[in-house]
Amino acid sequence: MTEQELQQLVAHFSAGRTPDGQDFNASRMYTLLEEPFCIWCQFHAPQKEAVAESNRYENLKVRTDRNSRDEWIKEEFPTVFFVEAHDDLERFTGTLAAMARGESAIANAALWNLPGNVYGSINLLVKTDTAPSRFGPYHYEIYQFKRAHDLKEHYALQVSLMNQILGQVQGYTPAKARVFLKGRTVDVSHADHAQRLAHELAFWRNIKSGLAKPEAHKPPKAAASPWRVYANKLMAQTKDLIMLPHLNTEMRQCLKINGLFTTDDVAHAPLAKLQEILEEPYATETYYNARAYLHNKPILRQSGHFPPPDKKYNLYFDFEATETFTKDNKSFVYLIGIWDKEQNKYVSFVAKTPEEEINIFEQFYQYIQDFENTALYHWTEYEVRKMRKLAMVWTDKADHLNKLCDLCCDLKVCVNDAFYLPAPSFSLKAAAPAFGFNWRQDDCGAMDSMVYFTNWLKTGDEKLLRKILMYNEDDCKAMLALENALKEAEVLSPNTL
Repeated sequence: MTEQELQQLVAHFSAGRTPDGQDFNASRMYTLLEEPFCIWCQFHAPQKEAVAESNRYENLKVRTDRNSRDEWIKEEFPTVFFVEAHDDLERFTGTLAAMARGESAIANAALWNLPGNVYGSINLLVKTDTAPSRFGPYHYEIYQFKRAHDLKEHYALQVSLMNQILGQVQGYTPAKARVFLKGRTVDVSHADHAQRLAHELAFWRNIKSGLAKPEAHKPPKAAASPWRVYANKLMAQTKDLIMLPHLNTEMRQCLKINGLFTTDDVAHAPLAKLQEILEEPYATETYYNARAYLHNKPILRQSGHFPPPDKKYNLYFDFEATETFTKDNKSFVYLIGIWDKEQNKYVSFVAKTPEEEINIFEQFYQYIQDFENTALYHWTEYEVRKMRKLAMVWTDKADHLNKLCDLCCDLKVCVNDAFYLPAPSFSLKAAAPAFGFNWRQDDCGAMDSMVYFTNWLKTGDEKLLRKILMYNEDDCKAMLALENALKEAEVLSPNTL
């Protein structure tokens, strides 16, 4: 291929510009499938409402994956050419130039089809001579790397899109792209995914044009950054049906078909009408949840479940888990936090490595002085499930771990069985704020805490550890705060509504 032909190819597939917000990046396939409301916001929401929130976890994972991937590529393909560039156009041009030269392998590649409004990145292009392309008696195939055990749907479609663009650029579409997962490889067939890919890209174009408006998720994570804050606010202000727990998309659509578009509409509808639209228990659940919003008060679902039995010693605890972000990535509980109600203090136990994990559970056990008169409160089944699992691994500690489990009371179950709440779900992050509790930090969540913990281990910066402990302390205190708020609240009876 001559230099002139190369420049003509660049000009054609770049359409004389660089990718912008009007184009679809293959890396956003997850967003299109799982967070399509974010894409709607990108095109139709007031841009001043966007609030950038750093995804520290994802950024660290990407850096870790990139380092491991590049090491593997260099070992397996010693003559690999890494595309290096100062800007997007230089990277795209560099990729095509490397393909024209016939490099044996090309890493950090970028391919565009901007006349078709699609583009993306490729971890590795590998040369093969099984069929020719516009570049010569060879073509390239895609090698992508994913630190996961299974091939997710969005990733298969992402790779399929890049394979399609590769085919358009080189004039030959490979039958498959290869994806390297944890411990195995998967070949993604172009033919198997072509129809679904076309469907999803058509959906993206409809969102872009305004023909389609996807639903948001439930607050407090109604959408991903930078539209989370806006989406949370919009769902609450418009009293969207997404604010009602338990309903799926089809159920909400049935309500809309019958003229019920908001939580207020549902609250003012006769229960009998809802029972004609929805099956039980969803009709009754939806009615009383909507009434709870209307009155901004909890409504009694069933007596006898709340409050939980009060013991002499009451401990509210929460685990924080992390990954090691290494080549042989491991997960472990690195923090057990406790809010001691009687002592009015926060207690924490920290493990720096997976090997130390069992030690903090032993410290947790030793903290309890009176097993007969102690209750351990948690939110969701994760904590008990984790301890039961550890008991199967650390058999010499099984007795202690099982005794801890025997003291546990899942507050989420107690609250869910007892009340209809003016909250979009029974997650602690949704229920506690409905009764006035707020976390003290906006920049530290469960995923952020993993990154802060990893950086604390590397740097020894105690400020990072303090942020983690504050977040965990708030998780523990939120349970007690919600319990107290519900004890003090004016609880409405269904019979009086």
